[in-house]
Amino acid sequence: MESDTLDNPTIGPKQILKAAACVGFLGAGASSAARMMAILCAPHVDDRDVASVIKKEPAICARVLRVANSTYYGQARVISSLERALPVLGQDAVRGIAAAACMCQAVTSRPPGDLLDIKALLWHSLATASAAESLARIRHESLAAEAFIVGLLHNLGVVIQRQLDGPGIDAMIRARQMDESCEIRALESQYAAIGHEECIALILDAWQLPEALVAAVRHHHDPMAAPVAHRDLAGLVNLGAQLAVSSGCTFALEPVYGRCSARVLAHLELSADDVDGVALELPERAARLGNALSAA
Repeated sequence: MESDTLDNPTIGPKQILKAAACVGFLGAGASSAARMMAILCAPHVDDRDVASVIKKEPAICARVLRVANSTYYGQARVISSLERALPVLGQDAVRGIAAAACMCQAVTSRPPGDLLDIKALLWHSLATASAAESLARIRHESLAAEAFIVGLLHNLGVVIQRQLDGPGIDAMIRARQMDESCEIRALESQYAAIGHEECIALILDAWQLPEALVAAVRHHHDPMAAPVAHRDLAGLVNLGAQLAVSSGCTFALEPVYGRCSARVLAHLELSADDVDGVALELPERAARLGNALSAA
């Protein structure tokens, strides 16, 4: 992972990791869903390991099978077990579904009066994951699974921000309400004690996830600043997030209108027609995935 040096001298890695433990992402108090997500996102796991870890959590297993049988995948036959889902859908798809189910279970609802709508954040993350995966399949098929998972996780740092600096996050949300054109990094620089990208990158590093995932999450707002080897993945997530916003899957700290970077499109060798095709299908795909996960 890159240097742990953070912009704000008063909040460092220890404080971030402590906050992550408080919300159940790390440590002895980590929820089973958070622990499972770390395992599912790790490289070099076989089908047996994937099935074994999912089966230990009946609620997550039920969600996986629900999504596997939903219109999101459009399977003609009923998938009645994980063993059946793995060869039919593939390990990457099953891992992605399980990771999405884990995220939905691990991130709790907002308390009354909280300006940060966690449900909206989750729906934005699901839409970003779906869009990033679809974009990857056009020119970067080998990155599709990673694009889905990074899309899921890219804004999880906002939950840690909320734990570390509630007043700062509220100030950011109010500023965004006053001027919807405000860029998130400018708001963080002015109001927040720490950036959301730094928060989630440190957590994923603590989960011992691959460097590619950590770098892509860290640079999802500026993918061309990522290490060269990881720019494609960061770019796919960046574009996925913009399409999610454009489809209406947004939340208080994302812009109202998503704009795809011409530079990122060129780097990924994606055309306007490629993006338009994904954008056209995204609202329905995101709704299918979200509804299947929430119904399970």
